[in-house]
Amino acid sequence: MQHISTVAELKTSISELEARSFHQEFELRNAATAAFESLNPINIIKSTFNSAVATPGIGKSVLKNAFGLAMGILSKKIFVRGSKNIFRKVMGNIVEIGVARTVANNADTIKDGGIHLLKKVIK
Repeated sequence: MQHISTVAELKTSISELEARSFHQEFELRNAATAAFESLNPINIIKSTFNSAVATPGIGKSVLKNAFGLAMGILSKKIFVRGSKNIFRKVMGNIVEIGVARTVANNADTIKDGGIHLLKKVIK
């Protein structure tokens, strides 16, 4: 730190410190905004999905599991149908897990069957 001996030097030093403070605050706000955005659940999912798809061989597995999960959730919604019954809700969770696992494990067979069925419908 320099020794300040005149009013002009003091004013210059204050101006420099204010400018540095403003710059640091600006950088801190940008960093906080970026951190907040990166913690957004949607952005976490996007980031994970993008990195998984970019990795060879993993993208197909992620898509199979995502499809299985979506089918499991849909099955649970159909099974439970807004019921307040705790037994029905528990069974809905079991159905969801079972369907998700089955669909993920048999995604290629289901896809081939769907394409075959679609070809028959179109003809």
